Amino acid sequence: MEHFIETIGRNMFAIFGVMALAGAAIMVASRSAVHSVLGFLFAMLCMAGCYLSLQAEFLGMAQILVYAGGIVVLFLFVVMLVELTKHQGGDIFHLQSRYAVVTVLLGAAAFAAVFRKTLFGAASKEALVLRADLAQGLDVATHNAQAVSRGLFADYLLPFEILSVILLVALVGAVVLAKTERV
Repeated sequence: MEHFIETIGRNMFAIFGVMALAGAAIMVASRSAVHSVLGFLFAMLCMAGCYLSLQAEFLGMAQILVYAGGIVVLFLFVVMLVELTKHQGGDIFHLQSRYAVVTVLLGAAAFAAVFRKTLFGAASKEALVLRADLAQGLDVATHNAQAVSRGLFADYLLPFEILSVILLVALVGAVVLAKTERV
């Protein structure tokens, strides 16, 4: 029975992974900004499905709340506030979709070449491996949220804070762009 559940989990991961790639392709290749945001939303929801198929419930729900809920809403507000008329730069977006697909494919090939052992190597027995002092008294397989929080706020605090500053700068930039367009 355990082998059957593991096989279903792998199949669901593969299905959600292919659907996430399709959503990312829609996001990059779309000529409409709203369609790009919807493709991004679809890709983020499929990534949450990948996390759930790996039995990482906390990461799956965080993916839905943070990315599918917060970031996509932010992007939709930016798209609605910044009016991009066809006269102001429609040609730029038509050329962008052609080059973006090629750039994404080349980037994915370079990523796969550099990280081929990580991507196609043997899987780890545990979803998250913590230092011994952090993992003391914690079963990572059953206490997923505690393991993620211990790792995030101990070893990965600086990247977490840098990411929050980058998102804040993006939000301020979107407000500035929207305000200059309206004046």
